[in-house]
Amino acid sequence: MDALWNLASFIVALGILVSIHEYGHFWVARKLGVKVLTFSVGFGRPLLQKIGKDGVRYVLAAIPLGGYVKMLDERETDQEISQEDKPYAFNQKSVWVRMAIVLAGPVANFILAIFLYWFMFVLGINGITTEVGTIPEASIAQQAGLIKGDKIVRVDGEAVVVMHDLTKNIAKRLGEKSQIILTVQREGRSAEQTIVLDISKWQVDDEKPEILHSLGIFHPLESEGIFVGTITSDGPADKAGIEVGDKIQSVNGKPVERWQAMKLIIELLPNKQVSIEVERNGELIPLSVVIGSADENEPNSGFIGIGSPQYMITRQAGLFEAFGLAIDETINMVSLSTKLFIKLISGEISTKSLSGPISIAEGAGSSASIGLVYFISFLAMISVNLGFINLLPIPMLDGGHLLYFVIEAIKGKPLSQKVQEFGLQVGMMLVFALMAIAIFNDISRF
Repeated sequence: MDALWNLASFIVALGILVSIHEYGHFWVARKLGVKVLTFSVGFGRPLLQKIGKDGVRYVLAAIPLGGYVKMLDERETDQEISQEDKPYAFNQKSVWVRMAIVLAGPVANFILAIFLYWFMFVLGINGITTEVGTIPEASIAQQAGLIKGDKIVRVDGEAVVVMHDLTKNIAKRLGEKSQIILTVQREGRSAEQTIVLDISKWQVDDEKPEILHSLGIFHPLESEGIFVGTITSDGPADKAGIEVGDKIQSVNGKPVERWQAMKLIIELLPNKQVSIEVERNGELIPLSVVIGSADENEPNSGFIGIGSPQYMITRQAGLFEAFGLAIDETINMVSLSTKLFIKLISGEISTKSLSGPISIAEGAGSSASIGLVYFISFLAMISVNLGFINLLPIPMLDGGHLLYFVIEAIKGKPLSQKVQEFGLQVGMMLVFALMAIAIFNDISRF
């Protein structure tokens, strides 16, 4: 069931992102007077196709790993072009028009990311605070003087509010061998404290890159198990005798260590009686709980009526403020992608850190299972990465075509067909090699 859920979420996510990317090319091409022949989401054998009133062939194909917009082009040997249609051929347009059409796909992905982040901030997204839990002995964080209860407020001078911000800012430093400066608020002290992390010996597991954990930074929700912080009055947990401060050890005999794991189990057991073991004052207490239904709209989703300690905060903004936050988030994600790619090329980050379709499917499935807002956030992140990757100056990608057009604009004439075809072959080899590495990494992790 998990695999099917992940696959369905992956197909929905990729379908949205590819459709928007290709629509960017399609819309600008039409606006700039280029005749479009085919708009396809997916590759391979068509599953559905239709000729629109505009004469365009719209296709939904079997392999959901991309798409394409086929335009009228005299260089395509399979196209017969009448004298009347020649002005509408892609190759007949100025180099600036062709550049605009190629650039439109990645730009559409960035615009989509801004819209999704805007929608996310307007709806409001719950985030985990940057408070630190138990710190492992001899870890980088422990040696630097970070202690349980510290709240990290800045990384290298940049403000962080939730754990997502913290992870993102520390990820920028992957592969480096210098220092990370943390600013923390410490209980009992009014002045902020400065913590210097020595990352000269920082090692991150390439196959399972838990960035914060590799430094010894764990959140209380991760490091201390499942503690009950709140109880819904007259809810299933309240009726069963669960109390604030209890530590949940197991559900139906299965040990649980994280809130999300327990949440997924409970959601699958509406109206079922389950045994839950809690630890209270050092004693293990078995309890029987009848799981309720979340509400009338979700009768098939279980509800127990407990909450974690107050480590969650909601980030929400008005319509206009959310727009500014969305632009900042998109720019930050582009910056992070650029820095990590440069480090990958320079060898500072191992190719084992690359993720392929299986990892993306798992991310899509897990984010969708948490809720709509988290799935929107995941879509925005992947949209930014899709736009960034397509801008890389590799023939076969949009960035490779842009590179050819920039050279044409400088020289005053296009590169020879032979040079372009050779570049395309090299680009295909590079892209397929990266895909092979990413898929191999996925299989190794799986």
